[in-house]
Amino acid sequence: MTTPVRTITFIDSAYPKSHKITEFVWSGRLDKHGQLWFDLHLRSADYYLSEGEDYLDDIDEDESDDEEEYTSLAHWQAPIVWDNYHCCTLSSTYWSDDQGILLSTGNTPFDFDNFITHQFNVDIAPQIDSDTDEDEERAEVPAFSIYLLGHDACKNHQIHFQRQQDNTYHINWSGEIALFYAGFDEFIHQFSAQLENIPFDGFYFPKSWDLDKAALKFKKVLSHFEHYEFVLINPKSQIKQWKLKYIA
Repeated sequence: MTTPVRTITFIDSAYPKSHKITEFVWSGRLDKHGQLWFDLHLRSADYYLSEGEDYLDDIDEDESDDEEEYTSLAHWQAPIVWDNYHCCTLSSTYWSDDQGILLSTGNTPFDFDNFITHQFNVDIAPQIDSDTDEDEERAEVPAFSIYLLGHDACKNHQIHFQRQQDNTYHINWSGEIALFYAGFDEFIHQFSAQLENIPFDGFYFPKSWDLDKAALKFKKVLSHFEHYEFVLINPKSQIKQWKLKYIA
């Protein structure tokens, strides 16, 4: 059986070859306000592993010692910078409970039965377009956060889902990155992730809700509720916590 492709590429970076993805979870969430979301969590392997152990030895030492202009591109293309941060985490769940891809507020229920092929275009508009505190307060929370060369920023996500015959999905995810941690606010760098045969993990909901309340809330944001079932998150645990799985 062919191993599914699950890689992320940082285009024209110090490590331009594809990096293996060591963690990936596609899940959903119904928040306390009754809004339904998709969440994605991704973590890469250590950067240097993509090029092979001899990659750094092939870099011209004189070139690496030259003083370079302090620019975003110089950071992006400097192996020593990437080696300081080891691997990438790109996620809507790792740092916050307020990120993700909004599916439904209740006005139009989400229909998983017809979720066969779809592209989400997320965070296309600028998040902050002024230096004033007032504008920062009005700025929307980004859908995803990224730890790449420190805590950086990402936007202009294009996330394409394609259902397979076994009801897993191929996901192609691209976006733009700004090296905020180094002091750069221009989104001039690109990433691209290819993920094959990804299962949907289920919809989570507040732990304080019982199943009757959860069912009532989910029926407002999901079409064909009969195509779902509640399953225990950890059947071996004495504490009963549930999620909603799509079973059709």
